[in-house]
Amino acid sequence: MKKTKIGGLVLSVALAAAAAMAAPYVELPNGSRVTGKAIRALANGDVNLTTDIGMRTFPKGSYVRAVADKPAEYDQAAAALKAQKYDVAAKLLEGVIARFRYLGWDVEAAKLLAQARMGAGDAEGAVKAYEQLFQLAPAEKQNAESLWGLRRAMLKAKQFPALIRQLDAVAAAGNRIDAAKAQTMRGDIELEQNHVELAALDYLRTAILFADVKDPVILGEATFKAAAALEQLRDPRAKDLYKKVVSDFGSSPYAAQARGKI
Repeated sequence: MKKTKIGGLVLSVALAAAAAMAAPYVELPNGSRVTGKAIRALANGDVNLTTDIGMRTFPKGSYVRAVADKPAEYDQAAAALKAQKYDVAAKLLEGVIARFRYLGWDVEAAKLLAQARMGAGDAEGAVKAYEQLFQLAPAEKQNAESLWGLRRAMLKAKQFPALIRQLDAVAAAGNRIDAAKAQTMRGDIELEQNHVELAALDYLRTAILFADVKDPVILGEATFKAAAALEQLRDPRAKDLYKKVVSDFGSSPYAAQARGKI
């Protein structure tokens, strides 16, 4: 009996702790948090937090961030996205963005919305979703994953001039890894326009000029795409490049496909 009571007590404490961790809160500039029982953001960015002693209002600019409990719709959308039910996911995510503005989950939902749009084949919608994400959270403009997601969406949406301007800026910034990715994407742009020979040259430039990057994912992709373009041009050197992907970049996601070409 004592063990059961102790076990029940531990469980109660654990549940209480979990509930406390899940409580909505407002983080202040000094690093402290004010937790509450309910939270609501107003259209002007002010936040009302209901606490045990009443409601407190935090004007926009007076807090670092305000976070609500994770909405059930977010997990439902994530599950729909995993099940490739992209339209269902998008509708749920749009609802989360609208209802949880300024409360953290609008940003997380916007990230998934871009993926849902791309999954549904709506590249232009994905571009708009990324633009919305950057409006909601300007810091995401420094997130490499979000930036390259936007560029992939722009590629599929055939927004080539704007994309090329971005790639030029990436190359000028001096980061070798990003510059290598940009060079490969230049080849993707040419391939999307059926300029196969120009695409092959761009891919080869990545494989040769950025060999110092020593990243099997980046170099494996560029080498495989160069081989595929050369194969389309009936160039016998394609097979050698497929072999190089397998031998030199075996951990690349493209290695299995290259192996099937040898």
